[in-house]
Amino acid sequence: MVQDLLPNNGDSSSESGPVSGAEAALLANGTLPGRKTLYALRDGEGEHHLIGGQVVTLIARAGDTGGLHEAAIMTGGKGATMAPRYHAESDAAILVLDGSVTLLLDGEYHLLNRGDYAYVPAGTVYGHTMLDWRTRFLTWTIGDRVGAMYPALGTPFSRPVQPENANLSIADETLRAAEAVADVVFVEAPKPADVPERVTNDRVPTTQMPYVLRAGTGERLVAAEQLFSFMQTQASSGDQFIAIMNEGPKGDAIPPHFHREHTENFFCMDGHMTMWVNGQEVKLLPGDYVQVPARHVHAYRLDAPYTRFFGWLTPGVFEPFFRYLGDAYDGHVFPMAPPPFRFERVLAHLDELDLQPLGKGDAPASS
Repeated sequence: MVQDLLPNNGDSSSESGPVSGAEAALLANGTLPGRKTLYALRDGEGEHHLIGGQVVTLIARAGDTGGLHEAAIMTGGKGATMAPRYHAESDAAILVLDGSVTLLLDGEYHLLNRGDYAYVPAGTVYGHTMLDWRTRFLTWTIGDRVGAMYPALGTPFSRPVQPENANLSIADETLRAAEAVADVVFVEAPKPADVPERVTNDRVPTTQMPYVLRAGTGERLVAAEQLFSFMQTQASSGDQFIAIMNEGPKGDAIPPHFHREHTENFFCMDGHMTMWVNGQEVKLLPGDYVQVPARHVHAYRLDAPYTRFFGWLTPGVFEPFFRYLGDAYDGHVFPMAPPPFRFERVLAHLDELDLQPLGKGDAPASS
């Protein structure tokens, strides 16, 4: 088992060791915590705002993340749109969950489908129009300056799905009100004459710049039976975050560990998985989300014959771990004959990594 390789590097000090007591409790009551803590949301839970025919479900506000990032699920029907805009100081990212989206990005239009990804550096104009009757995407921004625009643009709503025959328009004075409270500026931009071509790019840039990335691509690494695909690297985000798609078959649990410097965000896409967070078990289904801040002990296991989850980690300090653990991989699905699990390479560089593994026997048993 992997856990047999792990030293016990936990530190019991209050400042650098794992959290304990009331601070270690998992909040999983369907609401946002209002403070930086460990919490989980089921698909559709969060704070809902109706904005121009689409529902924005906030799943992480600045107060919930300690100002690291803000995240939302945007859901709407055919024709729902958000005016072109830019954030002067905040980077944004988009991952399509359902349906299709026309995305304006830095003067070019792209057609994004499920699993496609886009990165929007600060100062880059972007906007979207939903093309299918059920379209959803996950979006997040770095820092604490953007999330206030959603309440300013809309009205509180009771569910994560838009009403039938929703009013798709957003008044100019509403846009100006959002600009007054958030890092957002709405601008004019020409509309595309035709539906744009499908995203074809399959490479993550080596410098910070706007880009779109086709589903199933990115920089791929394999570690035993699990496939890790970098969709955002430290170099491409200016060290602000990394984004990884993880997929694999039913398998053993990844052993418990914690981080001292970064927050991990887990978003289940397909299949189902189990997480253990500070000793508390939570089952994740598609659309479920868990935030694991620094110093919270966690482990996970993929439980279905095919499970896929997406993670973004803020700030972007943990990329070297995946490069030590995994081997470069040209395939697009996890291998039939997995290579060895190379955790000894991680151990050889443990002093470089924001990783505190726990000792033998601390991992939850596989079932």
